[in-house]
Amino acid sequence: MALTRRQRLRRTALVCLHCLRNLAFFRAADHPAPAWLQQQFWVTARNNFLDTAVLEWCKVLGDPRAKQDWRKSVTDQPGFLERLLAHIGLTEDAFQAYIAEMRTYRDKFLAHLDDENRMDIPSLETAISSAGFLYEYLLNSENDCNAFEVDVPPSAAAYYQRFLAEGRAIYPVR
Repeated sequence: MALTRRQRLRRTALVCLHCLRNLAFFRAADHPAPAWLQQQFWVTARNNFLDTAVLEWCKVLGDPRAKQDWRKSVTDQPGFLERLLAHIGLTEDAFQAYIAEMRTYRDKFLAHLDDENRMDIPSLETAISSAGFLYEYLLNSENDCNAFEVDVPPSAAAYYQRFLAEGRAIYPVR
């Protein structure tokens, strides 16, 4: 079944939000309390937030074959890429290297457990910044079909901060 433009925009935006929410919940425990480091529930929950965020980020920004890849929703692809790179402060080569890092984490440790002995978690600042930028770009520059007339947050940053605060309130006291 082929998606309409409206469906594609909404789904891509929702994946961006899902990525941001999971990144916020992961980052909410940047300084975990020693007591909960001994409890597998909290360790597993936190790590699952990271894993989900990486999977979702790759869907929208790291895999051109993915159904929600930005190239399938953005009409001015060169213009978007130029603005995205300026926003995140990376060259195109550096961004491609970042994509490779995220995909390596996804492919070698999430989708499969390959032979690597060391897992490197990519910097999450770029993921937060780029997912937020894509989300707001879709809302402000691609919404030619009223895909976002109801029930979507107007600000990716405010959305991220909301769930960062919620996560900090729920994690056990540091």
